[in-house]
Amino acid sequence: MDLLQIKYFQTVANMEHMTRAAGVLQIAQPALSAMIAKLEEDLGVPLFNRTGRNIVLNEYGKVFLKRANRILKEVEEGRQEISDLSGSETGSVSFATTSLNKEFGSLLGSFACQYPKVNFHITQLGDDREKLHLLDKDEIDFAFINTITEHSNITTMKLAEEDIYLAVSPAHYLASYQTVSFQNLKDEAFIGLKANYSQQEFCDEFYKKNGVEPNIICECSEFTAVINLVEAGLGVSFLPCSEAEKKELPVILLKIEEISYKNILRLAWKKQRYFSKAARNFREYVSQYFNTTI
Repeated sequence: MDLLQIKYFQTVANMEHMTRAAGVLQIAQPALSAMIAKLEEDLGVPLFNRTGRNIVLNEYGKVFLKRANRILKEVEEGRQEISDLSGSETGSVSFATTSLNKEFGSLLGSFACQYPKVNFHITQLGDDREKLHLLDKDEIDFAFINTITEHSNITTMKLAEEDIYLAVSPAHYLASYQTVSFQNLKDEAFIGLKANYSQQEFCDEFYKKNGVEPNIICECSEFTAVINLVEAGLGVSFLPCSEAEKKELPVILLKIEEISYKNILRLAWKKQRYFSKAARNFREYVSQYFNTTI
């Protein structure tokens, strides 16, 4: 048994499809099948249940996959640790975030100027629970979240506070107002985020608490899309925003009388995890960036 066999098994196990796995690994499918068969022979048990061309990981395979993931993770972390000790400035940082707005782009751009050989692996997700799940599985280094986590193995760092505003088009009749009440919104068309977004769950709570049945005419998968549709006059929307961002947006932001809630942006990471030099630099840079710019 060697690391190549384990890596190939991991890919097949995750995809549960020999031909597609062979394509990803860029080897011939018969050669991949033979390597998996040799691994099963060495272990003395089948790792997959086979029905025609379909393969499904069996109980033996599930147990071995856990160990394979751990082995490959240790090897990758060992490689990264050696790279750090050798003083290499290369590396990668992986994280999950809801938004990739202009301010977030400025953060990444300024970090890349200081560390030009570091690559990013970005996963865009709206649900904080999914982000924390990826952290727990060691699939990402960091997550930018808005909710408080009760995971004992995950720690967070507060980055910024954002107020919740009502965003309206500059041509909207409410645009000249300083504040609005929920009573002003009964007949408004709302643009929201998709249901699996943590920040949309917050909005739904406020609708319910204040007795508003929102007329949601559109659901988007990103705040940038929400802002564009509000600017075009299709509807209004709740929008978290920092003071620094307010001046840059093409919409009018109004205080809502019934809302005093602060949206907190946090950086989350797993406690029991080796962080590469690139990841450690990124965490420190993010902390300093928000302390000096927000």
